[in-house]
Amino acid sequence: MSPLMAPAAPPVPPKPISVRGGASGITAQCDEIVALARRFGGAATDTLHAAWTLHGYLVHPGLAESALLDPVGYAAFEVDLLDALDGLHGLTWVAAQSGLIDGELRVAATGYEAADQLYSDAHDIVLGLARLPAALIAAADALVSTGDPITAAEAGIARDPELADVVVDALGIPGLLTAGARLLPDGRGVVHRLGRDAGGVAGQAPRQLTDVLRDLDRRNDDTHHGAVDVRILTLPDGSRRAIVDITGTKSWSITATEDITSLTTNGRALVGDRTAYEQGVLAAMHDAGVRASDHVMLVGHSEGGLVAVNTARAAARSGAFNVTHVVTAGAPVGLTVGQLPRKVNVLALENSKDVVPHLDGVANPDRPNITTASSAHGNGRVGDDHSLKDVYVPLAADVQASNNTSTRDFLSSASGYFEATQVSTHTYQVTRGY
Repeated sequence: MSPLMAPAAPPVPPKPISVRGGASGITAQCDEIVALARRFGGAATDTLHAAWTLHGYLVHPGLAESALLDPVGYAAFEVDLLDALDGLHGLTWVAAQSGLIDGELRVAATGYEAADQLYSDAHDIVLGLARLPAALIAAADALVSTGDPITAAEAGIARDPELADVVVDALGIPGLLTAGARLLPDGRGVVHRLGRDAGGVAGQAPRQLTDVLRDLDRRNDDTHHGAVDVRILTLPDGSRRAIVDITGTKSWSITATEDITSLTTNGRALVGDRTAYEQGVLAAMHDAGVRASDHVMLVGHSEGGLVAVNTARAAARSGAFNVTHVVTAGAPVGLTVGQLPRKVNVLALENSKDVVPHLDGVANPDRPNITTASSAHGNGRVGDDHSLKDVYVPLAADVQASNNTSTRDFLSSASGYFEATQVSTHTYQVTRGY
């Protein structure tokens, strides 16, 4: 090896992920239990109908007449048929047992879902409070060593992000934020064309989930607030897909502003209200030539994830676009994502050190079409733990490397977005007009 050449850095091994929902989630398993219950219920109905029909032979005129010729044989037939129908393990018994199993399975499924909901409701409170002493110690140590209250707060939050759910709920932050946002006019989304982007990952067809997150990060690095892009993908068979990247908060303004990424959008989008940002994304899709027949994936970071979920819901209601997949990174979508139809598959990436996904105060629902995947990345600073480049791109790599059934099912369902031979990336800026 040349002394001027440094050895290549070893690849970073993937981290294990924690997964909720999706194809192997509680709700999906309960759906399978209910489907099995329906089969037993159907068997009970069919068997009971057959038993009822066969009971008619007990009083059939033809058989009654045969009793005159062979009373012993007739009596034996009646006894045997009654036993086959109403005796132990007869058809009537089988029908009753099948109906009972149907009911038991449905009760079990309901119980599992109720227990899971109770666990979800209690999880953040119990875990958050359990970690509270360590979080307070970490915050105190940081305050003593740095003298900086902000650094101390970051240290406490990084140690116990689940506590944010407790605080958010206790203070009613989603309601306060939404009420404040609704006091300001949201205006309308105004779309500005920024041209085509053929550089870097924007000029390459994605081959895996990390490519999708890297292109979102490229758009996130754009100096324009409210930067979005629409990537038209052409597959070998001539069919098309579209990936829409939606960037997050760049302005912390609490006043009426043209900046679409301000807190006005956050407050409205957090609870599912229509926003000017959502309107602008839909307009950009129209301008880029996305067709109603094209499959569409919406991808968003932070506030962009909120807008992605609400845009998918709006598209489903209007039928203007066929949104099949949504990927969110570090977005508090627990209050809204459950409103999406089951045909929309969602992958919510949440860094376990990132406080932002907890700002809605609730966990994402466990649904067959909603998969939440998390792993631990970052350095304990609030901003860094929310980073798209340094946290959520590596988390996407963790998901790719995982053998979890739910994440594998999501990636398999999205495979068409990773098979394109051509890509054309249209870039836009969305602002707010009044």
